[in-house]
Amino acid sequence: MKKLTTAVCSVLAIIGIVIGSVPNEELDQNAKPVGRVLINEIDVGELFVSQNALLIIGDSEGCRRTPYKCPAGLLTDGIGNTHGDIGEAKTDDQIAIDWTRNIIDAQRCLMSATDITMMKQGQIDAFTSFIFNTGCTKFKANSNGTSTTIYSLIKAGQYNKACHQLNRWVWSAGKKLPGLINRRIKETELCLLD
Repeated sequence: MKKLTTAVCSVLAIIGIVIGSVPNEELDQNAKPVGRVLINEIDVGELFVSQNALLIIGDSEGCRRTPYKCPAGLLTDGIGNTHGDIGEAKTDDQIAIDWTRNIIDAQRCLMSATDITMMKQGQIDAFTSFIFNTGCTKFKANSNGTSTTIYSLIKAGQYNKACHQLNRWVWSAGKKLPGLINRRIKETELCLLD
């Protein structure tokens, strides 16, 4: 099998394209939703997450212009993108568009579980980051078809209890991954912000 080489890109540059300005590199306790995303006059959609979610997702996923295999073995490019045309090197704008669309998919999944207007911004950010990482199917259902605890708690509106479930999701392919441990710590802190 041919080994894939990767070309790294800047997460902060991609965040800047998505938000339309220079990003703040620190988490903001008073963060507001990003809102409508326009990239090169393309209306990509609306982000209900704040820049905090972009920082956690971006820092956790990293940014690659060319395809690579993620820890789950999926062909991936950009910032955690496993959808669409993966193969050729991508521009920053293409990466930003793909990433925004994938975050919107994660938001939709969260909105299918609950009314997000009842959540705090940090909860929206944390759960969207989590769903972006796990995928909607794994967020909602265990391998035996039963509902996951985190999904059940969110569906029941028990958001703070659901925040405490995040740190249980640190395994991939039967191994505890340091990157997932760090990501879940950040997501939990964000989820429990007042």
